[in-house]
This record gives sequence, structure tokens and C-alpha cells, in this order.
Amino acid sequence: MVRMRRIGWLTAQRAGSLTTYLEALRQGLAEQKIAEGQSVEILYRYGDDELGRVPEMARDLVAKEVELLIVQGAAIPAVLKLDLPVPIVFVTSADPIAAGFAKSLTEPIGNCTGVTFMGFEFLGKRLELLREILPRARHVTVLGNPMHPGSDIERASSEAAGRRLGISVDFIATLTSDTLEAARPALARIRPDAISLLPDGFAIAHHQAIMAIAADLKIPVMSGWPVFAHAGALCTYGPRLPQVYRRVAYYVARILNGAKPADLPIERPSQFELILNQRTARAFNLTFPRAILARADEVIE
Repeated sequence: MVRMRRIGWLTAQRAGSLTTYLEALRQGLAEQKIAEGQSVEILYRYGDDELGRVPEMARDLVAKEVELLIVQGAAIPAVLKLDLPVPIVFVTSADPIAAGFAKSLTEPIGNCTGVTFMGFEFLGKRLELLREILPRARHVTVLGNPMHPGSDIERASSEAAGRRLGISVDFIATLTSDTLEAARPALARIRPDAISLLPDGFAIAHHQAIMAIAADLKIPVMSGWPVFAHAGALCTYGPRLPQVYRRVAYYVARILNGAKPADLPIERPSQFELILNQRTARAFNLTFPRAILARADEVIE
């Protein structure tokens, strides 16, 4: 009889915002010959956007004798501070070095390792795309959660790209539902040419509310997640997130088989996708350049 192993999944987000990515993780586990409910039991914990719940949930999982924790997004710093006696596999959009999770990609700090989206690297690229699609753009507002690991470098990356392209960039903090709704009058006053989103879990969980505000104010949105393109964003560009979550399973398998996290270098994404929304472009009387259409992985008609 195969011994049932037990691992934990921990995030500060809501369950609904991660359904697609958890399915990708399960597919990855299956590829590693790890079958949930047969050879491994996964205990799930969600903070429902309340970061303060994370330490208690982490300790509870350790008390239930999980062999390792998979920790996602904003929950990572809170968990690492606890110095828990189990290995941690993280999945983050932040630069793990700038966020303090590693000395380098080959040198994770402490009993952890994992994968990163390196989200900040795509913020400048999205501004470049905006300049091609909307040459008159001179002002972009970035919405994001300042508590998100790596948000400082992500904001700095946006501002640096803006200076290079002649686009002024300002920032509005959105870390709760209340602050998101408070962004509405600020955006109405500022009237930016576009909205760009930092890669944090809060944005995904509240993408419908964000898109509703942008639609009401008639401001185009650019993001890194396909869910935004399908919800009406002008375009999205970033790593193929399901592939990143599928790769988490590799780390889980290696650690369950005895590997030490410190011996497993942190991986960055290798596959990317550009999604364009033609309906949104037409609504703003915009035409995607042929060169951008040729590069698109998906065009929503």
C-alpha cells in the first residue's frame, strides 16, 4: 500500500482567483507521478485577502504534519518570517532577490526555493506596447498593492520605462476593496491615457471590479494576465502562468524525494504570451499595428 504524503497550499488570496492555476499545479503533480487523493493529500488554506491570517494558517498546517508548504504570492514574506521546520516552495511574481527570498537565483535563502514570474520585467514591455498601439499616450496610472513583495522594484521599473518613452507614470495603491473603490474618483480626476496593473494577487481576485471602473471611466487597461484581456483589457503580455504553476510540481516531487530546497535553483519563466482584444480596441477607435498582430498568441474578436 502506497503511503499517503501530506503537503500544504497556503495563499492570502481567495480560492476563486487561483482555480485555473491550481488545476495546472495538479496537472504538473500528475506528470510527476503524484496523484492527489492517492499518493498525496493537499491541505488548502486561503486568507480571503486578509494577510494577517497567514501566520496562523501556516502554523496550523505545520501542526497537521505537512511535509512541505507551497506558498503563493503576498503570503510568502509572512511565512518565511516564521522560520517553520518544513521546506517551502514558493510561487511569486516578485524578483526573489529584491524581495529578500534569495541571494541569487541559484542561492535561495533558508529552507525555501521555487519559481518566479519576474513580473517587473514585463511592466516596461507593456508600456512599449502601449506606445505602439496608442502613440499619443503621455500619462499612465499604475494600480497595485504596495504590500505585494517586490512592489517597489515593479513601480521603479514602470517609472524608468516611462521616462525612456516620454510617458509620465503615477501610482495609486489598491490593497483592499475600499482602496480600489477610492481609486475611482482619483482616476476620474487624473484621466490617464491608460491603466497598467502591478502583478499582485489582489488584482486578479478583483479583476471584474477593476475592469468595471476602467470601463465606466473609459480608460484602456494593460495587464500581464489573460483573465484581464478576456474581461475587456486592451492587451495583456506576460509569462504563461499555468506553465509556471505546473513547474511548481517539479519542486514538490524533488523535495518529497529527499532533495534540499537550497540545492534547487529558483526558476524564472521561459514561455510568454501576448493577447489582444479587438473589441476593446474598436471601442477606443484604435487599430492594432500589423507587427503587433503578427506577434499575438491570441486575438479576441
